[in-house]
Amino acid sequence: MKDWHLIRQAKVHVPLTSAIGVAATLAFVVAIAAGGAVAPTRLAAATVPTPPFTQCPPVGLDTSCAVLIVFNADGSRTTLVDPTQPPFDGIEDTLVGVQNNSSSPISSLALTGPGIFGFDGDGICSGFNFPNADPAGCPYDMTTYAGRISTTSVANTSPGSGNTFTITDTLTFSSGTVDWSPPIPAGGSAYFSLEGPTASVVPPTPPVPTTVVLTPPGAINPVGTKHTVTATVLDQFAQPMAGVTVFFTVTRTPPPSPAPGTCTTDTSGMCSFTYSGPILPAVDAIKGCAGSSSGPPCGAATKTWVLPVGTASCKVDVTNGGWMIANNGDKVSFGGTVHTDKAGAPSGQEQYTDSPANLNVHSIDILAVTCSTNQELADIYGTATINGSGSHFFRIELTDPDSTNGSDTYWIILDTGYDSGSHPIHGNVEMHKT
Repeated sequence: MKDWHLIRQAKVHVPLTSAIGVAATLAFVVAIAAGGAVAPTRLAAATVPTPPFTQCPPVGLDTSCAVLIVFNADGSRTTLVDPTQPPFDGIEDTLVGVQNNSSSPISSLALTGPGIFGFDGDGICSGFNFPNADPAGCPYDMTTYAGRISTTSVANTSPGSGNTFTITDTLTFSSGTVDWSPPIPAGGSAYFSLEGPTASVVPPTPPVPTTVVLTPPGAINPVGTKHTVTATVLDQFAQPMAGVTVFFTVTRTPPPSPAPGTCTTDTSGMCSFTYSGPILPAVDAIKGCAGSSSGPPCGAATKTWVLPVGTASCKVDVTNGGWMIANNGDKVSFGGTVHTDKAGAPSGQEQYTDSPANLNVHSIDILAVTCSTNQELADIYGTATINGSGSHFFRIELTDPDSTNGSDTYWIILDTGYDSGSHPIHGNVEMHKT
């Protein structure tokens, strides 16, 4: 008499890389019967097979196994699902494969699931499967649900005897064993079919956010503009998830960083977050997380902010000089002249002094100039020494609102974080086309 050992159902999560290359985590329930002591179901150390599972031949609507049960080298069992494979009969029946990666032959497998052994004659050898016909060697038993053993991981469809079934629950047909004689050899495989959809063999698990992809993964844009990053959230079956809140954080170098934000995914699993760029060059590390309390899973992207060049430049002469009261309450003085030639190449000198703050700024290079179309606002970008040393980015914004008879203004920002603020000046700003 055979000694059947039905182990308890155990739910395990195993990382699986799907056919489209997205990492997923598949929950499964395994009930295994084997001779001798029963090993606990646990996570395998070996490489997990990935779809398509070739242990099954094409049958009906399936091109490979919908469910693959793996006997691992370390004694554990793993059950995997390929969500791209529907019921092979187009209604409910499941194509199941077995892969023996252990060093011992496998002679039996016990399974439990709602009505999975309630055979009604429409198995893989029923003669009614379309568009993929029955395996060439059918039938393998009287039920039409049996399949064949292979010495490799590729299905064997030749004629011969198949597996047998032992139904242990004759009331609801929800428990039984699949038996092989001779057994599945080490490195070999087998296939068969069961009643009911995949969920009957592997109970469905609620979708959970598993992968977050941010696009674009990297981008370069001029300072002073906005950036939009889009998050795509996928579940453990690599399917888009709607209604998920994505938490965005942006870490800027140099600081300060912009405020965090959120968005909620639509039916395509996507949502977007837009934020403002800095005034001076910087690099942003962007993180979007779909877990609770802004935890994982997370996606990452980068954003590089650069000075405006090329068509963003303008051809203008700008002179300025005078004094004002800065944000810190200090009386500051400034002056300079900037010229852009007909090719848009800038040159000139700028200086700024905030004596109470012990700050003396002298430009090294003028790198870029942008201006409004009416030449009443200009932004000057460059590098400068501070108190005679170093090289620091600066931006000076000047206004010369002649058309409205408004007050001229001056505003300087340094990469040290110094910000004079924009204020009316005692002096003069002049802008003219080159």
